[in-house]
Order: sequence, then C-alpha cells, then structure tokens
Amino acid sequence: MEEQNNNQNASSPRLNPVELLEQLKITTSALEKQISQLNSESASMQELSMEVSDIFDRKVQELKKNVSGIEVGISPEDLKKLESYKDYFKHYKPVLYTSLFVMLSGWGLGIFGAYSGIKWYKESVRTKQEIRSEVLQEIGKDGNVIVSKEQWENYQFQNEVLKEWNKTNPEDSKSLIDYGNGYKAKQKK
Repeated sequence: MEEQNNNQNASSPRLNPVELLEQLKITTSALEKQISQLNSESASMQELSMEVSDIFDRKVQELKKNVSGIEVGISPEDLKKLESYKDYFKHYKPVLYTSLFVMLSGWGLGIFGAYSGIKWYKESVRTKQEIRSEVLQEIGKDGNVIVSKEQWENYQFQNEVLKEWNKTNPEDSKSLIDYGNGYKAKQKK
C-alpha cells in the first residue's frame, strides 16, 4: 500500500513546502488586512450611528420644548360669538322639535298604514275565499252545478231542438224518451 502512495506521489508533481509556506503567509497577510479594514469600517459605522442617535435625541428634545410651549385657549371674542349662537338656537329649538315630531309621526303613521293595509288585504282575501266556498256549498246542497255560459247555451239549444222534434214527430220521439228514461235509470244504479 505504501508503494502505491509513493507511486502516486511520484507521478504527481511534488509540492514544495517552502512555496506552500510562502503562499500561506501571503494569504494570511491579505486576510489580516481585510480584517483590519472591516474593524476600521465597523468603528466608523459605530461612530456614525452614535452621531445619528445624538442628532435624533437633540431633535426630540427640541420638539418637546416647542410642543410644551403651545397653549390652546378660546379668546373672549370667540366666547361672545358662541354665546350669540346659543341665543340664536334658542329661537329655533321649538321649530326643530316640531319638525322632529312631525317627521317621527309621519314615519309612525306610514308604518301603521302599511301594517293595516297588509292585514286588511289578507283578511279580505280570506273572507272572499270563505264566501266563495260557502256559496259553492249552498249551490251543491240543492243539487245544482255551475257551468260555463257556452255549455249552458249549448244545452238550451239542444233542449229546444228536441222539443221541436218532439212536436213534429210525436211517435218517433216516444222511443227517444223511453231510451232517455232507461239511460237515466241505468246511470242511477
């Protein structure tokens, strides 16, 4: 196994330890330079952040001083104007209350009217239906039926034709009357 490692090392170019040491020194010095640059940049960033923090603190203190000095108040002239408006609205208070009362009364009457109208309509429809059913029951009790006008006219016409035929052909009509009575008896069974 050692022979194979020696063969592989012999076939590959040999590394010079001196050159390798020189490359390590160069790389180390480059890294040290970059670290020192980063440290100096970090220090300058800290200084900058401290300056910004100081400026911000000063501006906040300045703003607090400016805001604390502001006073809010109502001048005597403004108070007089407010008092005059108070008297002005005293005159219109009854008008305002009256208009509100009229408006609310109108709404109340509108709602009451709508409710009453709906209730009356439902009752009238129900009453009409009850009356119709009672009339139909009374007609049915007497054995009568309701037919269309066209059917009624057709029945009258047929009845008149049969009466005329009965007058002109009394003997032939007798057999028709017998047939009709037999048909009626058959229907009753």
